[in-house]
Amino acid sequence: MRILEFNLFHDEHDALAIKQGEAARWIDELHVCEATHSFRGRVKPASTLSSGTFLKPHLFDGARFHPEHAWGFSRHAPFFRRRDMARKNETMQRNFVHELLDPQDDDIVILADIDEIIDSRHADEIVDAARRHGIVSIRLRHTFFYLNLLSTLFHEAWPGSPPDYAYRVFIMTGARFKTMRRTSDRLRRLGEWNRLADEIPLLDGYRGYHHSWLGDAQAARAKLASYAHRTEEHDPALVDPATGEITLDRLAQAIGEGRSLFPGDILERRPLDAIDALPFVAENRERFGHLVLEAA
Repeated sequence: MRILEFNLFHDEHDALAIKQGEAARWIDELHVCEATHSFRGRVKPASTLSSGTFLKPHLFDGARFHPEHAWGFSRHAPFFRRRDMARKNETMQRNFVHELLDPQDDDIVILADIDEIIDSRHADEIVDAARRHGIVSIRLRHTFFYLNLLSTLFHEAWPGSPPDYAYRVFIMTGARFKTMRRTSDRLRRLGEWNRLADEIPLLDGYRGYHHSWLGDAQAARAKLASYAHRTEEHDPALVDPATGEITLDRLAQAIGEGRSLFPGDILERRPLDAIDALPFVAENRERFGHLVLEAA
């Protein structure tokens, strides 16, 4: 029996360091999928991840990506127009897991993003639940920019999204993974839309962290340029009205003020000790000191 985790990765090296340290306590193979292009079809620097018996990096061939925009038909006027293909590109990369993994029936497969990190203290409980039910999901505390700056209203910023960042991470048996009627990306989308509550058990309590957008304004800007969300989904205060673009200065200001990138969300600073940090973070606080927001 092995425990295999598959993650998407987009130059999120701080998140990878935490994920790798925490996962090494109970995961047998950490599969990290990086693409040669961003979701928006832009060429990225070559991967610097090195393979080992535990960390298994994979490079997704950017030649398989669609362009950033393409002409196509739509159900809404104008019915033939340029379409943003970023979401399609994300779908292709997330579904790459079905080509990479060939688990045994008694293996455990975890589907997540690199910044969605399961607390190793709950490993036995989670594995046992996955064996009993075939597939389960968990709740995650959600932070922005810093390890101790918690999002409190993200599910309200995303109407219809389940609270507690649930139904993003899925843990299942190898047998369930091989017989899934849906792709990994489709499972993710249904989870984001809160359409799996009657189908997939959700464990009580928090079982990890979504440490999102870790880093400075440069890191946030690079992620915005890479991933599939549209500019209008973010706080309008981030957008320069002259260019219609989210600027580095406005990102830096939002991070400095502890503001979320999403309108309607509220961030709350708490002492790291008070939020029951991941064991790897708690034991390596000096290493991650730049990611802790101290009291003003």
